[in-house]
This record gives sequence, C-alpha cells and structure tokens, in this order.
Amino acid sequence: MNRFFLSLITLLCLATIACQAQRVPSWMNELPKPGNNTYMYVRESGEGATINDALNQAMARVFQSTANRLGQPFDSQKINSALQDGTSYEVLSQQYNIPINKVDQYESRLKDGTYRVFVLCQVAVAGNVQPVWGTLERQGESSPWTSLLKSAVIPGLGQMGKGYYGEGVFTLLGELALIGGGVGCYYLAQDQLQTMNSSNITFDQYTAARNSYNTYRTTSYIAWGAAGALYVYNLVRAVTMQPKRSQVLAFEPSLIATPSSLAPSLSLTLNF
Repeated sequence: MNRFFLSLITLLCLATIACQAQRVPSWMNELPKPGNNTYMYVRESGEGATINDALNQAMARVFQSTANRLGQPFDSQKINSALQDGTSYEVLSQQYNIPINKVDQYESRLKDGTYRVFVLCQVAVAGNVQPVWGTLERQGESSPWTSLLKSAVIPGLGQMGKGYYGEGVFTLLGELALIGGGVGCYYLAQDQLQTMNSSNITFDQYTAARNSYNTYRTTSYIAWGAAGALYVYNLVRAVTMQPKRSQVLAFEPSLIATPSSLAPSLSLTLNF
C-alpha cells in the first residue's frame, strides 16, 4: 500500500512538472496592452547554436525595428558585435538612445539541436519622450483543458495557473485536510474495532468502543465524501473560470525631457 501511494505521488509530480514545462507564455499568442501611451510591446525571435546566441539575435532585431520606427541611426553590425561581446542591452540602449526594456523571454530547442528564443520587450513609442515603463501583466492559463489536467493532478493547481492563487491554495489545503481527516478517523475506527474484539473487555467498555467506532467511521465517510465533492468542484472551476490578469510588481521609472526641463520620477507598486 505504501509503495502504491509513493508511486502515485511520483507520477503526479512528474505530470505536474511536464505541464509546467510545456506551458507557453500568453504573450506568445497575444501581445499585452501597454499601461500608458509612452511605450508599446514588441515580440522578436532569434536562432543560434546556444540560447545566448539566439537571445542576442532576437535583441538585435528589437533594436533594429525600434530604431527604424524612431528614425534613429543604427548600425546592426556594431549592435550584434557588442551583444556577442557581452555588452548588456541596457548599456546599448543608452548609447544609441533607443529606449528598450526586456520583459520576458521564451526559448525552445529545434530539431536540428539549435535554439530559438522569443523576447517580449517594451519599446518607446516616440523618440522625444522617455517611456514610463510598465510591467508585463501576468495572464493566467487560457486553455481550459490544460487547467483541467492540472487540477485533476493536483487540486487547485488549475486555479493557480489562471491567476487565482488564493482559491487554488485553499482548495489544495482543504482537499488535503479532508483526506487526511478521513484517513485519521478510519484508523481510529480500526483501533476501536480491535478493542471491541478483545476477549477481556467489559460490556460498558464494549459499548463505548462501539459508539466511538461508529462515530469515527461515519466521520471518515463524511470527510471522504466532502473531499470528493470538493475535487469535482475544483475541476469545474478550473474549466469555467476566466484567466486573470494581475500585476504583481509594477516598477515605473520615467524621465521626461523638454527643451527647458528634465523631470525624473520613480513609482513602485506591489500588489498582493
């Protein structure tokens, strides 16, 4: 029995890891909306023998497209060489006056062994104003079937994947508490049953043990029934609930320049 539960837990963990590993960021399907009109989101990709090579190529393409839109002078060969030499994109952004903020990246390995990296960046809309950077809005898993699989493996995981972390955690803890309580009451009932089967027991002790046995057994059935109902409800919620967008941390430095003034500011917002 112990080996069975250990194998089941191992399979559940492996399935959960596989689900997480195959998850594609939501911005791969749809670019997020910017928080203000000073910047926009762009997505570019690059290929290379290593993840770093592919990332550098993707960032070079972001520089190229942004520079073309802003009308800034741009030397793609110098940018590529600088990135390959280890110069950070932040330094290059300042040197070339091409405001770029990398938000996220997603890499995958191709069949020929090379890598493809997609980057999501915030770039300036206009060349005369430094953008007020926002943060990527984290959108929950949009596929109901993926959420269903996650919640089937681990109750509450589908809700957490859609951005409802509080509900997901409480669902998981409630499921564990009900199952654990049912198992505990089952073993307590078995102890009372052994007491009832003892040879040297009085009638009053037998009656007390029988009453305790019935109580523990009924409680275990109720706990397991409630765990089953919560599990079904958890699956329904994982499929029907809409993905939630949330900004966990919004870090917004800004520098707005005019011919006669320079106005820096910094805003930091933490959402729970």
